[in-house]
Amino acid sequence: MRKLVGEPKKLLASSLQARAKKSLSGKRRIAYLDPNGNLLSSALELSVAKILHFARVEYSYKSPLPSGSKQLTPTFAIKNGYIVVGSNDGDKKLAEELRRAFPKKQVLYVTKATMGSTLSEIGSPIASALVDSETSADRLESIFVDDPSFAFDYSHILPWTKKCSVLHGHTSAVMIELIGQPKKGMIVDFGDVKNIVKESLGQMDHKLFISRKYMVGQDSKRYWIRFNGPNGDFDLKVPKTSTFLLEGEATIENLADAVLKILAPKMPPQVQALGVYIYEGLNKGSHLIVSLTKENQQ
Repeated sequence: MRKLVGEPKKLLASSLQARAKKSLSGKRRIAYLDPNGNLLSSALELSVAKILHFARVEYSYKSPLPSGSKQLTPTFAIKNGYIVVGSNDGDKKLAEELRRAFPKKQVLYVTKATMGSTLSEIGSPIASALVDSETSADRLESIFVDDPSFAFDYSHILPWTKKCSVLHGHTSAVMIELIGQPKKGMIVDFGDVKNIVKESLGQMDHKLFISRKYMVGQDSKRYWIRFNGPNGDFDLKVPKTSTFLLEGEATIENLADAVLKILAPKMPPQVQALGVYIYEGLNKGSHLIVSLTKENQQ
């Protein structure tokens, strides 16, 4: 990976951000941050996570379970069973498959109230909820912050793809969006945000990003990475200090998740939602918004 320093890197970052403003104007992905730092995909999932957290029930989020020749991934796994949160036929089928695959475990299906009456045949308890889609009457405002220094270099590997299953690198630019209620006329001070973002991206700069599932061992200083891909077999020993392990694959979407997980705990209470635009190269990227809860900011 070629290293860019000084003015060339700033110019590239400015170019990336200019393109981002033009190109990243499509539909936003909205996520919700639970008290354990997981990025959830719906407000209903967040409600369930808050209940489990309040009841002090330990849970894991979307951890795959081996079942025969495939894997089943419940929304939440707890000690004595599984919870599936959803509202479509695929979610219903998942609840059925979990009940058959793990007959000694309890399976709970959580869905919207409009779906509950049609799902009684799955053979598992069903909890239905009315999800309030009304927005708060309080005034919310949005600000964005971009700067040539909001760029970082990294390498990654996507072992299941043909082109990207080799070690390669990118320079990515980031823009940050903050949504909340102004305090003394502003949501946050721009200078404070810039310092937080630069410090956070520093934790990701010049790192190798790869999924944790490809780690086959480790010692005090290194991770051992091994996988078979379309471009051959890889067997690497990489320094821990320059490696960033992700729970999912090292895609630009999951890099956006990683940036948000680092930034979210550092936001002041008046910030109710946090968004990140992250560009991979010149013409592609990801935009993710996460709703913050008071628990996340304590």
